Amino acid sequence: MKGMNGLRMFIRLEDGPVEDNIFYSQRSHGPIYRWHYEKHLAKWLVTRVNVPSSSSHELDTALWRSVPHELKTQLSQHYVE
Repeated sequence: MKGMNGLRMFIRLEDGPVEDNIFYSQRSHGPIYRWHYEKHLAKWLVTRVNVPSSSSHELDTALWRSVPHELKTQLSQHYVE
C-alpha cells in the first residue's frame, strides 16, 4: 500500500491481528519503523528497527484504511519533507 509520498505501511502477521495496533512504516528504501499504541500512555510510540532483507518477507502490506486516524496524523508529522 502506498500512502503519502511513497510511504508504505506493513503489518507482521506474527504480531497478531491489526487490532493489536502494531504497524511498520517505510518510505522509499529508508529505515523501517515499528509503531505501537500504548494504552496507558494513550499515544503511539515509534522505534526504528533493523529488519534483515532475508526476514523482510515477514512483513505484509497493510491497507491504508486499516491505519488508525491518530497514527496517520503522527506519520505525517514524522515524515516531514
